[in-house]
Amino acid sequence: MINPQRTSAGREWAEISVRVAVYSGEGGPEVTEISASNPRSATIKFTRFVMERVRESRGRVPEEAVREVIENLVHAGYRGVVISVLEGGNKVRVSDRGPGIADKRRALEFGFSGATPEALREIRGVGAGLGIARAAAEKMGGTVTVEDNLGGGTVVTIAAASLQGEEGEAGENAAAKGGGRATKRYPDGVPRLDISERQQRVLITVLECGEVGPSTVAEMLEISVSTAYRDLLSLEENGLVFSDESGKRLISPLGRDYVEALIDTWVK
Repeated sequence: MINPQRTSAGREWAEISVRVAVYSGEGGPEVTEISASNPRSATIKFTRFVMERVRESRGRVPEEAVREVIENLVHAGYRGVVISVLEGGNKVRVSDRGPGIADKRRALEFGFSGATPEALREIRGVGAGLGIARAAAEKMGGTVTVEDNLGGGTVVTIAAASLQGEEGEAGENAAAKGGGRATKRYPDGVPRLDISERQQRVLITVLECGEVGPSTVAEMLEISVSTAYRDLLSLEENGLVFSDESGKRLISPLGRDYVEALIDTWVK
């Protein structure tokens, strides 16, 4: 029986199920169906299961990239998800039957997020979507590619360094066309700034949402509106965000580079 589970965002989720297919190179894949009660537990459980299969195969796909791609499945509503472990654990392919991604090249840019406010509440604090997965893979010499799934949906493939070949060339071509990270305005490192961990989360929320006010930040991070206002003001004083004509805050060039430097410290 599938029982609805209510999350902190107020949405009811039926039990989330995905199939994991492990290809050993001989015969058909070993397919396992696993389930979780909500998006947050799904990310933890599915990532752990997939990485156990990767390590058993002695593969080198980075866990950070796998986790971010799996977390991103919330946008597809976890519809028709199949996670395949291929090439001795050196390739992980995640396919879904969701609405798809219209601008796949931009989806890999650092800081791009197509998340709805509802989805952001479910995956609060994650960072900047598939850009983080790409950063994790590239740090180890690998790649992340995004394609349309046959019949609708999206396929995201994470390849370790040993499988550069075709995928590596595709990644280089995408970067050459503008699909890579934006050029840093502070190539020697962003200035040292005295901002708290909570203010870092506020800054990431601004990056993800595009433009926000104190009430949006308060709702997303479950803090008071007055605290959100003070944090946004502090970020503005440090040059990390700026105000538009309506009083909403947007991320500045320095703020974008600061978040990228921060996320780089998360990637092992």
